[in-house]
Amino acid sequence: MPTLKIDDREVTVPQGTKVIEAAQRLGIVIPRFCFHPALGSVGACRVCAVAFKEGPVKGIQMSCMVDAQDGMVVSTTDAEAVDFRRHVIEFLMLNHPHDCPVCDEGGHCLLQDLTVAGGHGMRRYLGRKRTHRNQSLGPLVQHEMNRCIQCYRCVRFYQEFSGYRDLGVMGIGSRVYFGRVASGTLESPFAGNLIDICPTGVFTDKPSRFFGRRWDFQRQPSVCLHCSLGCNLTASARYRQVVRHEARFHPAVNGHFICDRGRFGYAYASAPDRPRRAMAVGKPAAVSEIMDAAGDALQRVAEASGPESVAVMVSPRCSLETWRWPRPLRGKKAGPARSLPLPNVKC
Repeated sequence: MPTLKIDDREVTVPQGTKVIEAAQRLGIVIPRFCFHPALGSVGACRVCAVAFKEGPVKGIQMSCMVDAQDGMVVSTTDAEAVDFRRHVIEFLMLNHPHDCPVCDEGGHCLLQDLTVAGGHGMRRYLGRKRTHRNQSLGPLVQHEMNRCIQCYRCVRFYQEFSGYRDLGVMGIGSRVYFGRVASGTLESPFAGNLIDICPTGVFTDKPSRFFGRRWDFQRQPSVCLHCSLGCNLTASARYRQVVRHEARFHPAVNGHFICDRGRFGYAYASAPDRPRRAMAVGKPAAVSEIMDAAGDALQRVAEASGPESVAVMVSPRCSLETWRWPRPLRGKKAGPARSLPLPNVKC
């Protein structure tokens, strides 16, 4: 396991760990746009530059592309490295529309954070900005291509991780375009992760547009209930109304991503026609009364036609609310309580 020094602090990491990940183990966050733990390194944005002072690698290098090795001495605060990163951010901002006040990513935008942290507050570029035409990508994902900084995260996730090909990279040089050949709804059931993975406001959450900024929301960790996997997510609410779901990292369940059903399937929580009380035959009733009535009805069927006439169909993909062992059937003449055997269900 290689041992190296980063900003005068020693760290030992497993073989194959990138320097940017080694620094994170020390709590040192090196700026990054294209690097993502689930996608690995690509070296596209050039903003993770650090200075290698000693060891097998010397000079200014991209920390996401260099493996940690014994004897390395790395500085993230070296004057040349800091100046390099500052100029890279300025280059990335040449064609940006600077529309933070109206951008839905404002408040949780990595580009916004690093631009401010890098000290780039003065715009020196006086030329004509490159502009793109946005596409309609369906009812869930909003597309604003002019905010793109060409980090390639979206395409790498969409094609390499989720396995779909209807969104890709087109163009060349400063005319690179991330989108579809023609406007249309994204095919992947994981397309909503583009919203989380994009470090700028190119892909934003369309259903939650104009509801508020990150700091306006009440945010709580939660768990998705649309299937039994229990993916971790963060729920955002404003004025007692759920307005957004985001993926929450869990290494053993969902990793960094969630499906679109978990991300966008919260509208029922605030639906005006959602039943607010338990109903039986169109009339309000206590939940315990309804459960007893349902159990009695099943019991009557089982007594009249035999236990084999009642079946419970379940699946590991059932919601958390339905994934329960059947209640024991009780009746006035049923004798001791018993549970119907679960059928063998293959998913």
